[in-house]
Amino acid sequence: MWRWLPWGGTGNFNFNDLRVNWTGTHFFPIIYDIYPESPSPYIMTSTAWKWSLSSIAGMAALIIYSVFTFTSVALYPAPYNPIYDWLSNLGNDNFNPAGAFFFNTGCILTGIVLVPFFVGLYRWYEPITWKKILLFAGQAVGIFAGVALIMVGVFPETQIASHMLAAGLMFKALFVAMVILNLGPLFTHPRFMRWVGYYGVVVVFIDLTFVVVLLMYKDILGAFHTTVPVPGLEWAAVFSSLIWIGALSYNMAKSGV
Repeated sequence: MWRWLPWGGTGNFNFNDLRVNWTGTHFFPIIYDIYPESPSPYIMTSTAWKWSLSSIAGMAALIIYSVFTFTSVALYPAPYNPIYDWLSNLGNDNFNPAGAFFFNTGCILTGIVLVPFFVGLYRWYEPITWKKILLFAGQAVGIFAGVALIMVGVFPETQIASHMLAAGLMFKALFVAMVILNLGPLFTHPRFMRWVGYYGVVVVFIDLTFVVVLLMYKDILGAFHTTVPVPGLEWAAVFSSLIWIGALSYNMAKSGV
């Protein structure tokens, strides 16, 4: 599909290779055709979706984690309440002998696909030094979060010391990556969908709330607690973050980044 978009900038046309350079309010990196006879020049851009490896990996992360986690929940032998039961309980084969494999495998696979997702964010690079630095930093921290999530699956709750270390690093790294990326180089990018950014602010607030409450009630880590819904905040933090990754992947595919 194609659409004609009004060009309101000023600049130079190169009709040999159909490239355009101008200073204006809109910038279209891919120019397919030009209609020079019109008194008001138009630029034609493709509206077709463009799924890159990064955007596919981001969507896959949300789908894989959801499918494997809810499969594990379905196999949990006792009544499972996400408000008061930790996600990691799903990967504990003492609590969930039939479903622990699915949760731990889901963590490993999700962590694996998060690596190419964050690597592929180089597509958002702009020729502005501070944005490049922040984007690279966000990528690096995001990749670290993916590796930490792999370790969450490799070291389940039955290996509590290693598991808590990996989970703690994963939450902190993912939070930092989202703050850097969402509130920094992406938010000012012309192809970044504003609703993705606004949702990202909400997710950052959810993640921060979970971290603060967790520090207040760190004595209940790994235990069932009937009055303090800290595990519920964990669920909210994890799934809202993965939904943001899925939303950013949608943004990339839809806008052709």
